[in-house]
Amino acid sequence: MRFSSIALFCCLALPVQGQERALSSERAKGYQSVITQCVSFTRASFANAACDDLRTRIDPLIRAEGLTHVALGRTEWGFGSDVYLTPSTTPPDAVHLTLSLRGADSPPAMSLTLSLYKQTPNGRLVLWEDSGLGSGEKAFIANGLSQGLAQKLVPIIETLGQNKKP
Repeated sequence: MRFSSIALFCCLALPVQGQERALSSERAKGYQSVITQCVSFTRASFANAACDDLRTRIDPLIRAEGLTHVALGRTEWGFGSDVYLTPSTTPPDAVHLTLSLRGADSPPAMSLTLSLYKQTPNGRLVLWEDSGLGSGEKAFIANGLSQGLAQKLVPIIETLGQNKKP
């Protein structure tokens, strides 16, 4: 028996539940610090510059909410090191915000994924994630993606601040 392409398309086009784009008060409760880092899977300099740009954009947002910001910087994966950065001491009331970055020079393209998580003895408990993808002019991609993701972080960081540890 043969299936028509229309029947196959209908089966593949069933509705699915979307990823939640908000951080609930319950999940945001009790954090006092935000530890940020960028994990880069590229050597494309325009893409790596987006890490610094995003950190510069979100630092004032974090501090405005009365949270401590521990900015660890950028580490490279796939070039021999493959190590997450860790602070010298991690506050017990910290949440991690990691930016994962991929990019290419030719043709210019990059993708960014932000992941907000709590480190637990059993691994990472992801509280919120979002991502962006772009191709085209290098400066436009890097600036547009870092600006867009910083704007998406505003309500997330505000929720952390509203529910921080007293």
